[in-house]
Amino acid sequence: MDVLFLGKGSDCRPLLAEAIFNHLAPEHLRARRLACDREEALAPAALALLAAQGIRPVRAGTPAICGEPSASDVVITICSADADGRCPHRAAMPLHAHWAVHDPLRRHFFAHREDRELLDVYHILRARIERLLPLLLAGVEQDRLHLGRELERIGRFLP
Repeated sequence: MDVLFLGKGSDCRPLLAEAIFNHLAPEHLRARRLACDREEALAPAALALLAAQGIRPVRAGTPAICGEPSASDVVITICSADADGRCPHRAAMPLHAHWAVHDPLRRHFFAHREDRELLDVYHILRARIERLLPLLLAGVEQDRLHLGRELERIGRFLP
C-alpha cells in the first residue's frame, strides 16, 4: 500500500508529508507525492527544514510528477481549499481524505515569520502522520470504511 500526498507542484506540504512519512514508517509502507499540476522546483526552505530535522527527502534533487493512484492507494490531499475541484487525479482516487493545512510559503511574511509558519506546518503534518501509522501497522487498511473515517478524523487534528 502506498500513501499519496497530493498537492500543487510548487507546494511544499506534499514534499514535507512524503519525507516525514517515509522517515517514520517501516519499509513496507511508503509514501509518494503527486502533483495536481506541473511540478516545480522544490522549496529550498522546506528542504532546509527537513535537513534540520534529520530527514532526507526521497527525490530532493529531481522534481517529477508521480504516476497515477492505484486501487490500493490511500490519497491525502493537503491543500487548504478546493481539494476536490481542479485536480485531474481526483476521479481515480480510491480512498481519499483531505487534510487542510495552509501553505506557509505562499504568504509574504518576514523571513523569520515564514520559518515559524513552515515549522508549524511540519509539526501538524508530523502529528497527523504519527496518528496514521499505527492504523496502517495494525492492518486497518483492510477495513477501508473505518480507515476513511479515521483519515478524516486525523485530518482535523492540530497539535
